[in-house]
Parts: sequence; structure tokens; C-alpha cells
Amino acid sequence: METRAAKKRRLLMEQENKHNEKIKDRLSDLPDDVLHHTLSFLPIKSAAHTSTLSKRWRKLWDSCPILDFSKACRPTGLRFEKKPATVGEVYGRHSKVVNGISKVLSDRHENSNIEVFEYAGYMNPSWLLDWVPCLVKHRVEKLVLYVWLVHSLDLPCSLFECNSLRSLTLEATRSEHCLLINNPDTRFWLPSSCARATSGLRSLSLTGVDFAGNVLFSDPTSFPSLEKLTVDHCRRISHLKICCANLKCIEVCNMGIKSLDISGMKLEKLTIKLCFNGCGKGSSVKILAPNLLTFCWNENDFAEKCLIQSFPKLMEGEISSCVLPANVSKVKAQSAANLLSSLSQVGSLCLSYRILEILSKIYLEFGGLPYSFMNLKTLQIYTDLRKADIPAIACIFRSSPAVRNLTITITAGCDIHSPPAGWENQAQSF
Repeated sequence: METRAAKKRRLLMEQENKHNEKIKDRLSDLPDDVLHHTLSFLPIKSAAHTSTLSKRWRKLWDSCPILDFSKACRPTGLRFEKKPATVGEVYGRHSKVVNGISKVLSDRHENSNIEVFEYAGYMNPSWLLDWVPCLVKHRVEKLVLYVWLVHSLDLPCSLFECNSLRSLTLEATRSEHCLLINNPDTRFWLPSSCARATSGLRSLSLTGVDFAGNVLFSDPTSFPSLEKLTVDHCRRISHLKICCANLKCIEVCNMGIKSLDISGMKLEKLTIKLCFNGCGKGSSVKILAPNLLTFCWNENDFAEKCLIQSFPKLMEGEISSCVLPANVSKVKAQSAANLLSSLSQVGSLCLSYRILEILSKIYLEFGGLPYSFMNLKTLQIYTDLRKADIPAIACIFRSSPAVRNLTITITAGCDIHSPPAGWENQAQSF
């Protein structure tokens, strides 16, 4: 027979069990994929703290596929300091976080792959050499490194032998807040051997990287799976040739090159920005891309030789120049005309500012363009309504009989009611 005390204990236990059922941890019962996705939205430190909740969450953290350390080493205090930080100070601020990153990589479960690994901060070559074997072991798919260099950094060849790697972003900069990072010899070195080793790489972005000569992208068999390439502020290369067979998108920015040679049968989008500035004699640009859909030529000087095949499938084009018309020789004016002729099949075209003045010079010296934009349906013009723009606008209007949508944007500060002197003489051009 149940005693009164035993019955009381039983009732209390039943009541406690009912209470526990109401506050049951349903979150931990969700599938790993769902919880990993949830962790990816948290700052990396907050995600790491979840490992203390239980063994279940410890396992989740040790197999988390998204490891974003891009904000863990952000030196928010450096830019506000009166004196630049020394390398020792920068090293000290980063070493604690870096040791934590190394521990996270070494403690991972054997069969847990890494989908994304990101790091931003000061980079010591020994740190990268420590991380790469772990990244390769866990089949990293996307690697992003934004680093401040003090010493030259050679990328390990084993990284490019990782068949799982699909996206690689390398950006090397010199911090203005560190005394030692003013050394011009600091560099991020990309070996030429990586071109054939990375058979599965589809996206490559390089900023502040030194090439091993001009052989990285010049061989059609290089980077056989590469579809997107960005080259920005890369040094010690004056002749850039890109002809990887499967490229669909190319961006070349801030390059002090003398010649550019791009060819690709599958190329669909090409952007060239802030290149050829101050280029001397012998400069050239050569482009072969019969399937190109979008072409942007932004704030570039014009090379002396422009050998560009027509883009028969071109849908969108954008042309602007950073060079003053007074500095455009007759040779470069002809080069600009050749560049525009390659866009004769375009459906939508945007012209802005100094390119209009150069086009006016072409119009006055060569009598206009020797071709028409017969497929041009949408035309955008950005102008400050200077006198020198008028012949260019008239030239474009005459060469574009099929335009349906016309947008002319006038920059602020221009008084359209008080046109500059000389407009009356150009009125008949319209």
C-alpha cells in the first residue's frame, strides 16, 4: 500500500516531468543542416560560445561548415591612434585570435567539410602554412583572405592541389596604420604552377597579387574550369594575356599595364576599368569575344592600337574615358573610334562625359563614325552640357536611327538657361 509520503513524492515527480515536457529543448532536436545554417548567421564568437551549451552543440560547432573570421581581427582601434602601430603591436592583437582559429581547425571532426573559410587581418606566413593542411584535409570549397602583409607571402602549392576548392579570393593590402607595412617589396605571390593544379576552381579574385610572369592565364589549358576572374591592383606585370577556355566573366581593374590581350569563346561579360592610364608608345588592346553580352570600358585611357573584333551578340555597352581630349593624339582618337565600332551591334549603350569630347574630336577630324548603331534601342548620355559635347551628341543621333528610349542626364551645377558661348554656332549640328 502506497504511503502518504510516497504518494506525495510521486505526484511531485509527475508534476516536474510535465513541467520539463513544456520546456523541452526542441531546438537541439533539429537536423544538423538546419542548425549549421542557423549558426552561419551568428558572429563567429557567438557561434563558438554555443559549444558550451551541451555535447550536442559542441559537436555542431566542431563540424560547422561556415567559418567566417573576417571580423574577428578587425583593428577598430588602430585608425584612431595618434601613432601608427608597430608590427609587434599588430602581431599581439592578432595572435590570440589566430591561435583560436588554429585550434578550431585542429579540433574539427574528421569527416566534416568546410564550405567557407574567411579571414581578414594581419597575416604571418607561418599562420597560413599552419592552416592550409587543415583546409585541404577538410575539403574547403570557398577560401577568402583579406590580409595585411609585412613580409612576402608565397602561397603553398598544396592549396591549389585541393580538388574541392571552387572559389578563391586573395586580397593583399598595406595598412596605413602599421609602421612596417610600407615596404614596397611585400607581396602576395601566386605561383604559375597553380594554373593547372586547380582543376575545379570556378571563381578567382586577385587583388594586390604578384604574378609569376605572364603565364598564369595565357595558356588556354590554364584553370580549365574557371568561369569568373577578377584582377585588381596586381603588380609587376605590363603585358596581361587572358585566354582561359571556359571564362564567362572577366574584370580587369586598376592595372598599370601596357598591353591587354583577352580571348574567350564563352566570354559573356567583360569589364575594364582604370587601366592604360599614362601608357606610352606601343600600348595595345586586343579582344576576341564573339559571344560577349556586356562590355564596360570605364575611366580608361586609350591604347595606341585597338584590335577588337565586333561583338555581334552584344546587349549592353558602357564607355567612359579618364583622359582629357587635349591629350588624345590622332592615333588614340582612331583607337577610340575602333573601340566604338566594336559596339556597333549593341542594343543598349551608355556614354558619359569625356568620351563625348573625344567623340566630338573624332567627328570633327574624321567626319563622323564610319558605321551606324542599327540595333541600338536604348541610349543613355551623361553630359555637363559643355560646348565640346555637342558634335558628339549630334554624331551619335545621326548614327542611331532605331533608338526608342533616350535618356540625357545633365550634371548638377550646369545652368541650362545660360548656355556657354559658342552654342549658337553648333545649333545647326542638331
